[in-house]
Amino acid sequence: MDKSKQKTVSEFDKERKQYAYVSFDNLYSNTSLYYGTKIYQRGHIKDLDMEHKYLLVALDGNDASRTIKLKYNLSNFEKGNASVQENDPIKFYGRVLATDSYLNDKGRDVNLPVIAADFIQTKVNFSGDYGTV
Repeated sequence: MDKSKQKTVSEFDKERKQYAYVSFDNLYSNTSLYYGTKIYQRGHIKDLDMEHKYLLVALDGNDASRTIKLKYNLSNFEKGNASVQENDPIKFYGRVLATDSYLNDKGRDVNLPVIAADFIQTKVNFSGDYGTV
C-alpha cells in the first residue's frame, strides 16, 4: 500500500464540502438518480471482505436492514487508520456507483446501493460528536 496517498482529516477538509448527505431511504429507493453523485454517510461495519475490497456498512443507527456496500482501496482510509473490524463506526465520503443484488439468509432478493469510497474516517464518536469531518 502506498501510504503517501492517504490523507488526514484536515487534508480532506476542502474536498469534503463537495459531498452531500443523502439519507438511506432516498439512496435505496432512488439509487439510479444518484449515480456519480458525491455523498457522505456514517454507519457501522457489518462485514468486511479484504480480498474483494468492500465493506458492508449499516447506516441509521447500526440498522442491519439499512446496509450499503462500500468499495475501497487502502489509500481511501484516513491516514494512519486503515485497520478496521466489524462493528467499528465509520464516516465515509464517496460516489454512488450501482446497485448490487444478492439473496439474503431468508431467500429474499435484496438490493444494496454500492458506493466507491473517496475517504473513510475511522475515528468517529457516534454519541453526538462526529469529529471534524
